[in-house]
Amino acid sequence: MSPTVQAGIERLPRGPHRLSREQVESHQRERILAAMIAEAGTKGYGSTTIGDITRRARVSRDTFYERFANKEACFLAAYDATMRELLDRMVAAGTSRPDYVEGMREGVRAYLRFWSERPDAARACTLEVMAAGSEALAHREQTLRSFARLYRAVTERARAQEPGLPTVPDVVAYAIVVGAVELTTQYIREGRAGSLPDLESDVLYLWLMVLAGHEVAAAAVAAARAGHQDAPSAHLG
Repeated sequence: MSPTVQAGIERLPRGPHRLSREQVESHQRERILAAMIAEAGTKGYGSTTIGDITRRARVSRDTFYERFANKEACFLAAYDATMRELLDRMVAAGTSRPDYVEGMREGVRAYLRFWSERPDAARACTLEVMAAGSEALAHREQTLRSFARLYRAVTERARAQEPGLPTVPDVVAYAIVVGAVELTTQYIREGRAGSLPDLESDVLYLWLMVLAGHEVAAAAVAAARAGHQDAPSAHLG
């Protein structure tokens, strides 16, 4: 179960049950991580207390400290778990299509939809991580590097399909990722996380233009927009 399912993790039933000790501890940990994300996303990291987290997670303070040394350690674990889930979803979406252009479009959709459906997680992982200390900034930097490696992997897949495409330098892949994150963060900062799917055309154009040029990027954006018009009731992705 994902820690980004904010405030939706049910407490284990009272009385006898068949869960092992390891399962119980794992469930408690997931509730704590989910509570950390929800509290940091609504109140802000600095204003969130251990009491806030334990109340939302419905665990004791002793249970919290059995799992985490302090609030910072809990936040870092919650941040890392959320970002791993996002990366996994993008990979799954991107590899679901045989064509690299369609795969990139699905990856962009997965990225934007993930945050639009989790506004608290979006704030926690884009805004509050910046206020959570130097270790949190280091984790954020590691995440950006992971996203850049994913983008590079996508470009290599594209070059396998079209050998004439250029090799994208690491620094350019990193810049592309930072640019997309900044666009996303601006929406979240303005309280528009639910509208993030509106950025699909911009992010898709950015990601494709660097790799394949304006004509391919513009054609992909036009095709994506036409697809939405043909199916106005469909969700992105």
